[in-house]
Amino acid sequence: MHPSRNAVPVSESDLRDALARVSNEKEALRQELDATRKHVRTIQILDELIEPYARKSFTFMCVYCGVVALILLLDGCQVTGFKLPDEVLKYLVGSTATTVIGLVGMVLTGIFVGARRRED
Repeated sequence: MHPSRNAVPVSESDLRDALARVSNEKEALRQELDATRKHVRTIQILDELIEPYARKSFTFMCVYCGVVALILLLDGCQVTGFKLPDEVLKYLVGSTATTVIGLVGMVLTGIFVGARRRED
């Protein structure tokens, strides 16, 4: 090989400095990759912890609303002689609305948001 006409001579110390700089960048990127992997794993663990609670909450909401709907139907039909005071009916309807709104709010904002924010 013939040296290029425009080749700039490079000293050994310049090469060492460049190698040290590349090594430092490699180490910094490796540490960043490790931190990113830990963060992703933390999110996966949180998702695994959240899923059963989300399913149980949804099941609770469905059963509770179904029971309240059945009580309202029994009271409204008055076939069986089942009659509740208006205050009790208001309480049942209000508590059902609160349950549904609260659970939907938790899902929309994300369950355990505080744990995720601390991790960021």
